[in-house]
Amino acid sequence: MLLAVSCHFHSCEANSVNKKISLGLAISSMALVAALTFILTMSFSTKRFNQKVANIEQLSETYGKLEELAETVDAHFYKDADDSAVLDGIMKGYIHGLDDRYSNYMNAEDYTKSHESSAGTYTGIGITVTQTESGEARIIEVAENSPAEENGLKADDLIVKVGDIIVAEQYQEALDHVVGEAGTRVYLTVRKADTGREQTLSIQRRVIDEITITYEMLEHNIGYIRITKFRTVTADQFHSALTELRKSGAKAILFDVRNNGGGLLSVLEEMVDPLLPEGDIAYAYYKSDEQKVIVHSDKNMLELPFAVLMNGNTASAAELFACSLRDYADAILVGEKSYGKGIMQTTYPLSDGSAVTLTTATYATGKTPCYHEIGLEPDVLSVYDESAEEDNQLHDAHQALLKRIR
Repeated sequence: MLLAVSCHFHSCEANSVNKKISLGLAISSMALVAALTFILTMSFSTKRFNQKVANIEQLSETYGKLEELAETVDAHFYKDADDSAVLDGIMKGYIHGLDDRYSNYMNAEDYTKSHESSAGTYTGIGITVTQTESGEARIIEVAENSPAEENGLKADDLIVKVGDIIVAEQYQEALDHVVGEAGTRVYLTVRKADTGREQTLSIQRRVIDEITITYEMLEHNIGYIRITKFRTVTADQFHSALTELRKSGAKAILFDVRNNGGGLLSVLEEMVDPLLPEGDIAYAYYKSDEQKVIVHSDKNMLELPFAVLMNGNTASAAELFACSLRDYADAILVGEKSYGKGIMQTTYPLSDGSAVTLTTATYATGKTPCYHEIGLEPDVLSVYDESAEEDNQLHDAHQALLKRIR
């Protein structure tokens, strides 16, 4: 299992409360507040009044069940329940009952971490590790220009100790101590892969931008841009890559979104804008029958041949990227059928610092119907061959673009 050592601690008021509250009291208070809210907002019409009464009775029954459950647990569970954790579980259970795998509840700590993930920035030293059979942490990747790289850490080096914590004895606790606030230091004892010698390093943590875009010029002046995620940092990285390839004389651009699970639609819009003609590109469709433009392009358009390389793990914003380029820039889709996620999630902060993410709409371009649970079919089918010496899908996409520029 891989673990990116990339998050940092946050002091969340919701998680720092030491005094336990009574779950039964909390449930009773919730029921009372809910009932009073209904009563105070009642309409004078008989129909509305009856509806409100029915709602109060339903709430009373629901909270009555919860209170009975809480009393049973309190009387018979073999240890004291953590009421804060139980209330978290109730919230998660409510969302779980929606039977939608994309909706979820986040407590305050998880919500804070989700901001980091969406932004594509993290506080740490810039390493990705995996646990060895002996329990130590083996570095499998070192981020470019990171504190880890600057201190000479390389792939296959072993982290033996974090501070005074022996990694093989307390693996997760040790890794938890690697993360921390920007500007602070972590002390690592590392066994170097090339010499086998151990050394202790003092490494200062800092905020690091996740690398979500890589690029290069392929043969025949075909620019290649790999997009791994759609994060806040991705847009600037994308525009820099596009600019550099154009300066180098790119005659066509191949975008690789294989294994890209998506991300922020706002970032997607920034990325496709310079590639597409002016107009509304994609729309969200809500249960209220409201239709909203979610991707718009201005009049500036890069007129080059495009191809998009995709596979069965290309999903969400990555699929919309591919579909938009095919529909409005005549891009060739190469590879395998995409995942098929054409629904949109929106996150709503709650009053205690927690948040709920809900699926709020389906979406589609103005030319292709919603492909949710259907996927996008490639124009050029190319199934990945693990036994091949070279990336056969990349080769097929390159060949498809060559035909457009000859």
